Amino acid sequence: MEYLTTSFTSYLNQIDFSHLLQKCLISAIVLIVVVISLKITYGVFDRIFDGEKAGLEPREARRIITLNRVTKTATRASIWTLASLIILGQFINVGSLLAVAGVGTLAIGFAAQGIVEDVMSGFVIVFENQFSVGDYVIIDETHYGIVETIGIRTTSIREFNGGLFIIHNGKIDRLINYSKGHVKAIVDVGFAYEEDINKVTEILEEICKDLYENQPDLFNLRPEIQGVTRLDPSAVNIRIVCDEDISNRFMAENTLRQRIKEVFDEKGIEIPYNKTVIYSRESIKKMHQKS
Repeated sequence: MEYLTTSFTSYLNQIDFSHLLQKCLISAIVLIVVVISLKITYGVFDRIFDGEKAGLEPREARRIITLNRVTKTATRASIWTLASLIILGQFINVGSLLAVAGVGTLAIGFAAQGIVEDVMSGFVIVFENQFSVGDYVIIDETHYGIVETIGIRTTSIREFNGGLFIIHNGKIDRLINYSKGHVKAIVDVGFAYEEDINKVTEILEEICKDLYENQPDLFNLRPEIQGVTRLDPSAVNIRIVCDEDISNRFMAENTLRQRIKEVFDEKGIEIPYNKTVIYSRESIKKMHQKS
């Protein structure tokens, strides 16, 4: 460590401040080139990784957006590193400085193992398509939400309570991704035992057909009636299922429930609910008198 300190001190003493105005002008030009280069490369990446291209499935669009962000991050880091070396090269011997830095890298290599692990894990996550920005995931069975960003070192999950959970990529060893493929939107419909089950089934079939035909963006596939799934003490339960993307699941379930309630009210189908009936002594006497 003493050797490294002495070496860096000696190189700092060798900083060349001659022709300072010229070097500052070159540094300014380099910075301008960096800004222009970043804008150009960002524009190219936006064209290559266009997540809003027509005809893309939601899953593929999220993957393209993730690749766009990760590629921009890596490119930005590379360009700024190169620009920093060019600017430093005007004042000091960068080759010798990098040699000394290489010795220092060996000294702190063990301490940087976690950083290397995070970076490598980040690239593996992106290129193996384990999950993408916008996916609904559960990490370590305790943290669940929507993936907001995937960085080189960390991943950010926006939990449903509003909190932003940030985890190092190298620490992600158990993950459930609910956005790969479709998930089941499930709605259980309860109705009174007095109702005709065939009539109720026909009404539900009409509702499913109507939603599928009039809301194709929400229902890519027609909801299916699985039949009677439970006989509760006060209700017969029929289950309706539909394959949905995770982003549309809750909206599809809410739409189904609302439409079923509206149609049941129109058709006079009773949906059971808890009732409390209170009898007074006078009402009991009147009932006995009538009987």
